[in-house]
Amino acid sequence: MTSKQYPQFILFGDSIIQFSSLLRDGFCFGAGLEEHCQRRLDVINRGFSGYNTANALAILQDLIPSPSCAKVEYVLILFGANDSCLKDGPTEQHVPLQQYRTNLKTILSHSSIEARQPTIFLVTPPPINEAHLWEFDSKKGYSDVTRHQKVTAQYAEVVREVAKENEHKKVVLIDLWEALMKESRQRLPPTNDGQSKMNDDEGLRKLLVDGLHLTGAGYKIFLDMLLPLVGPEWTTEDPDNPLWVFPHWSTAPKMG
Repeated sequence: MTSKQYPQFILFGDSIIQFSSLLRDGFCFGAGLEEHCQRRLDVINRGFSGYNTANALAILQDLIPSPSCAKVEYVLILFGANDSCLKDGPTEQHVPLQQYRTNLKTILSHSSIEARQPTIFLVTPPPINEAHLWEFDSKKGYSDVTRHQKVTAQYAEVVREVAKENEHKKVVLIDLWEALMKESRQRLPPTNDGQSKMNDDEGLRKLLVDGLHLTGAGYKIFLDMLLPLVGPEWTTEDPDNPLWVFPHWSTAPKMG
């Protein structure tokens, strides 16, 4: 008897991915995605707090299972929040913009991914709320903020360009940056008291826990963008006979 294996949906990224499994403000991105994929795909969280694209390249070959182990149906890639740390900042996580572009392309063309030909969701890094982030950076003893909004915006633009260049490889853009900025502008406009060099976006404070990581509301926006792109063909299935990996209990195989 041929064994059945669940196809995989691998989430690969930094802390934005790692923390997506957490319950925040009564909402959990990971649980929402797993519910959408239940009995069809195994959702695998491979998020690594603090990692940039250089770190990602070093471990990628160890994260994607061999074809004999599992079929990889989807891969979501979200890096950039750490690559875009300031060049002379205290964290030493910075990856130059052009190297970031090269690293993203190398990830997309990596043999471990290309051999499986999954649909790839390439996600822009979220925006930064500098004044909010500084409240946390200053407590770590840093002399200045570790990230700037305008710098991270450049990295988000690179993601858009790389996604566009690789559409033929089933690469789909998820513009998390733009979605969060749009929601923020609808909530409250950014402010500056004229004395601070850092903008404070009250709308983003509702979407970012610390000026960088997502709140439950931020993750909900992310999930709402993603779900329509995952298994769109499922909506046309017979609700009484969905094409799960293992069938409905009424027709399930039995032993003994």
